[in-house]
Amino acid sequence: MTIDRPIGIALVGCGRIAPLHLKAIARSPEYARLVAVVDPDPARAAEFAQEYCAEHACTSLEEALALDAVEAVVLCTPNALHADQVEQVLRAGRNVLVEKPFSETVADAERIAALADETGLVLAAGHTFRHVEAVRTLQDRRAGFGRLRAVSISMCVFWDGPQAPWWATRTREEGLVLTLFAPHAIDFLQLVVGEIDPLRIHVEAARFQPDWAAEDEAMILLRYPDDVLASIHVSYNQKRTMNRKVAHFENATVRVENGDELWIDDEPVVMPERAPVDDDALFNDGITHYFATQVREFALAVRGLPNRSVLHPSALRQTRLNRAIVAAAQHDS
Repeated sequence: MTIDRPIGIALVGCGRIAPLHLKAIARSPEYARLVAVVDPDPARAAEFAQEYCAEHACTSLEEALALDAVEAVVLCTPNALHADQVEQVLRAGRNVLVEKPFSETVADAERIAALADETGLVLAAGHTFRHVEAVRTLQDRRAGFGRLRAVSISMCVFWDGPQAPWWATRTREEGLVLTLFAPHAIDFLQLVVGEIDPLRIHVEAARFQPDWAAEDEAMILLRYPDDVLASIHVSYNQKRTMNRKVAHFENATVRVENGDELWIDDEPVVMPERAPVDDDALFNDGITHYFATQVREFALAVRGLPNRSVLHPSALRQTRLNRAIVAAAQHDS
């Protein structure tokens, strides 16, 4: 499905995740065009504007929102800024795609979700790992798999210390791997489980690296109605990247491997060709197509067309579950 004209986007925050969004926009000219990049560092804003052919380099969100050509904003800023910046964008009459997590608190998530309802604008969360053919095929064939019994997810990568300065100051109450990485797993879990919430949550978390204060490894166990069980393992300490999601149904075992392969009862169903990149690295040019699909779905949502964006009702449910998981980890050993 195509749209009548590409949406004008301002990207805010020229940090580590921004290049993937910017490459995705560049690869989707029929869906999006880059009007502006925003960063408080003028030199960095200018550098990114030149590299990715933005029409404007801005040093504040206010400056970008003053541009008539900006229809939507992609927020790639630190977690603590998300809720207030989403509110600012929505009140300016623009649509917004915010990097996960949607918000740091349930109260803030409820506030911005209510504002999206009030304004009728699109508020979407950046959960790129669902924007692949493997997950879409699972969704499309879900009804034939029968009753869900269990879900097992393991997402592990190695980060040798903070990947952004603010990572180092995260507290246990704010969460590190549980709020920066686990949302990917939670998104898949909720997609498979559906519109139900867990009855019980148990979390064990640990810290292995000394250069940050919060947890970098965690195990999460959840029990849902109808005896559906789920486990999630997330880690920043695994030297070889793992991205495995397994859903056990009564009629099939469905596995998403390496983020974008789909196996049903150990038979390959979706097997993408691998780009010539380091497959052990989770964040590299090899996953730009995830982001490209995400920006296209966002553009469809902005134009009022059928789409698979993670819109604010789903993002709000994810925030509630994520904060419950972080709270469950705050027990004495």
